[in-house]
Amino acid sequence: MPSVQKAHNESENTRDLVVMTVSLDGGDGAAVKKFLDEHKYTMPSAHDKGMAFGRAINARGVPMTYIIDRNQNIAASGLGPLALERADVKKLIQTLVAKK
Repeated sequence: MPSVQKAHNESENTRDLVVMTVSLDGGDGAAVKKFLDEHKYTMPSAHDKGMAFGRAINARGVPMTYIIDRNQNIAASGLGPLALERADVKKLIQTLVAKK
């Protein structure tokens, strides 16, 4: 999550990239909000209680990391956290952002 927060901080002032989390928690989202607050995470977070989004993107476990392009296509994904600061990941994101 720290790399997701860092990517969010770096993209906060652009409309070309949104960094967010999606909780697949079956509860009411209170535990997720508490976790985000306790760790001072400020990126937007959606709550997918019914797993509709998770099924649509074929989430196979938690955490999953996805990079989704402007056309809502999954450009990259991986089971587990993705180090968004890695050079290859940054290059992919920059390439997607550059496409208009």
